[in-house]
Amino acid sequence: MSFSHLHPAEELKPDDVCAFLFAGTGAAGVPDLPALARTGRAAARAVADVLDAVQEGLPRTGWPSLRTILLEDPGAYRAAARAPGVAQLTGYAASVAVDRVLRTAGVHPGHVVGQSFGEIAALVSAGAFAIADGARMAVSLVGVLTRRGRGGGLALLEAGEDGARACIEAAAAPQVVVACLNAPSVTVVAGPDGPLEQVLDAARGKGVRTVRLAVPYLSHHPAMAGADDEWYTMIRRFPQRPMELPVHSPVRGRAYRDGDDLHRALADCIVKPVRLPQTLRAVREAGATVFTEAGAGNALCQCARLTLPGARTLTPLRDHPPGPRPSAPVTAARPRA
Repeated sequence: MSFSHLHPAEELKPDDVCAFLFAGTGAAGVPDLPALARTGRAAARAVADVLDAVQEGLPRTGWPSLRTILLEDPGAYRAAARAPGVAQLTGYAASVAVDRVLRTAGVHPGHVVGQSFGEIAALVSAGAFAIADGARMAVSLVGVLTRRGRGGGLALLEAGEDGARACIEAAAAPQVVVACLNAPSVTVVAGPDGPLEQVLDAARGKGVRTVRLAVPYLSHHPAMAGADDEWYTMIRRFPQRPMELPVHSPVRGRAYRDGDDLHRALADCIVKPVRLPQTLRAVREAGATVFTEAGAGNALCQCARLTLPGARTLTPLRDHPPGPRPSAPVTAARPRA
């Protein structure tokens, strides 16, 4: 399924208010940016501009050309992604590219939500940071997490928070903590490799489905205290600008304000848990009518559907609209910001 089959404005009503969702680190597969670029000249230009800006923020040596591995030769992506940080930075680039292409199609967010690593892209989308500076932040974050959080990881349990804590207790593994509550029935736990595997064994023994996430480090864990301060010191030099959109943080539990130290808020994500359901509910109460995945996957839209029964979602790089495509795009459906 590709974006080239989907004209997002056709799926929306004139009075729809979109919330753009930016996911954190995960195995979403190869971002299909060639399909994104094929949706039109403006989209192709937007994708290229984003990749150029992200590349500007990468170190001059040791990193592949994102234009090459995401646009010109996607077959080279998997080999390139074996290097630390490449998957995270291509995920960041894909998120910002989807955001920009959706806007060229007339879909403008009224609210923005970032989960974990996705808070960087969310704040960039809202204009708080430049694209290149967001890439610089992401590069340094990968370095800090890889160095300070090695020997640990994250895993997803198809259980609520109480169920996840019961699995931790059954495994007698207090080093494992609830890292992210993604939906009422989906919890991510974090901990050192050995205790984390014990929790997964205990969960499977209780009939709970589990997935070890492709995240080779600790995050959202109190043991990372100090790593947050280290990263904060590294990123505070990047200028913070007034936000053009409300950004709702599942870590702070509210929308950010321009008076907030957003560098500190980002650093908090390293040690503090994510609680996405309360944020999704708050965004709907604030007026959002459609939840749109700005990125390569559909994980957060699934969380929205689990949290908000009947929620309308749009996942441009995954979904195909039902029925035949209209012969001409509908340009009148331009949701308000």
